[in-house]
Order: sequence, then structure tokens, then C-alpha cells
Amino acid sequence: MNKEMGNITIEGIKKSTPCCFIDNDLVLIDDISTFSISSKPYYMRCFLIVICTQGQLSYTVDTIQQTANTDNSIIVSAGQVIDKCTVSTNCKGFAVLISEHFVQEVLTGLRDLSMVFLFTRTHPVFTLGPSEMKGIRNFYHLLRQKVFEESRRFRRDTIRLLLQAFIYDAGSIFWDTLQDSKKHNTRGEDLFAKFIQLVQRNFKRERRVSWYALQMNISSKYLAETIRMVSHKTPNDWISYYVILEMRVLLRNSTKSIKEITDLLNFPNQSFFGKYFKEHVGMSPSDYRKE
Repeated sequence: MNKEMGNITIEGIKKSTPCCFIDNDLVLIDDISTFSISSKPYYMRCFLIVICTQGQLSYTVDTIQQTANTDNSIIVSAGQVIDKCTVSTNCKGFAVLISEHFVQEVLTGLRDLSMVFLFTRTHPVFTLGPSEMKGIRNFYHLLRQKVFEESRRFRRDTIRLLLQAFIYDAGSIFWDTLQDSKKHNTRGEDLFAKFIQLVQRNFKRERRVSWYALQMNISSKYLAETIRMVSHKTPNDWISYYVILEMRVLLRNSTKSIKEITDLLNFPNQSFFGKYFKEHVGMSPSDYRKE
């Protein structure tokens, strides 16, 4: 008998779990034992980071069994399917949930995102050392403090920058871990990393999947199948992701005209640029810049 699929969303968590939050973009849960979901499978409609400080938490993500123990971190990305969640009676920890839109804002302008994406996919559960646990606790408590400062004019921007700082701070952990495990990577993971690095260098002028496949000496079909298997996104999804990130940065943080940005990103004309942006962001470039 098929189980009905549910959705884990920021809106739903705010209604069902004691937490603090900013709009429908960020939720902080101080006690993960209050974060209860039934045994049916759920689509993640946001990004979830859990730090287990005591006990044990078991679950499957995309049908693969995972178990987290004391001093373990858990990362589940938007689009993945989580199922069969069980927690021990003494399980304790805290959690951060971030909307896809806010993640886009946080990642805008960060370097070497392939390392972040690859780490989250290949290390859904990761053991943290004492200094790493201390650092994460400090970040969490600082985030929590800023979330409660509702009267602060630049509260959202402060939190976005804190999350960026956290990613950079964690970058050394990501890098060292990926280097240590490099020899154990599958061919698919290696291809994914190579593809992301190519996209980062070339997305401004090349958006054809066939071009990237040619650079990697593989077929477009094999590239598409491999990227989807490793990341649960298509090559076009990743190319668009980087293009939209750059559009956001240029519209928000530069004085370039929309015509100049259109030329810089090699779109045929402003009309096509505007249609592409609205399709992915939900508003026109000019409205986004005003907002």
C-alpha cells in the first residue's frame, strides 16, 4: 500500500513546533525532541540542519538509511525525501531550517560552492569534534539572539551575513573532509564536482548542457543521468542556479543597467533576460532591484 507523501515546510514547522523564526525563511528549534513527524515519507521543501547533542536519531533520506548519534550533524537538502524517522527517548539537539529562497540569498557571492554542495550530498551525517561543536553552538546562539531582535532595521541582513560566515568557517571542515575522502569518491561524485567547477567558470557565456558534456568528453545523456543521480537536480538546474545567483548579485549590488547586465551575461536581448529572470524568481528584474 503506498504511503501518502507529505511536505516539510517552514510554514508547517512554525505551526506545529515550538520555535523562533523570521517570516517563512528561517526557523530555529531549540529542542529537536519537539520536532515530531509521522512515519510517512516527506518531501523536504526547505534545507534542514540538525545538531544531535545527545542520544540517537535514525531516518532514511532518498531511501538510504542514516543514523546520527551524539555530536553528529545532519544535513538534508530541499528536494530530498525523508522517511522512517525515529528518535531515542534521551535524544536532544537543535535544528535550523532555511527556505530555498533564503538559501539563494545566503549563497549569493560565496566562492567555491561546489565544495558545499558536494559535502552536503556525500556527508549527510558528520561527526563533529569538541571545538567544532563549540563553534556551531556559538553560531546558533548568536543567530537566535539576532532573530529575537525584531526591532533591528537590518536584522535580516545581519542573519544572512552570519550564515555566510558560518559557511566560510565550516569550509575548512568541508575541504579537509573532501580531500581525505577523495580517493573513495565514486566516478559520479567526481564528475559532479568537475561539472560544477566548469559551470562556475563558464556560466556567463555557456548555458548549453552539450557544451559541458563536450568539455568533459562524455555524452549529454550520461552527464544528465550522472548529475541527477548525485545531486537530484539536472545539469540545466545547476546552470540556471548560477546564472540566477549572478543576476541577483548584479541587480542588487551594482549600478549596472539591466541592458549592461544582459550583455554581461550574454543574453540575446533584455526581453529574453527579463523573461528568464521572472520565470526563476517570480518578478521582473526591475521590480527585484526596487525591492
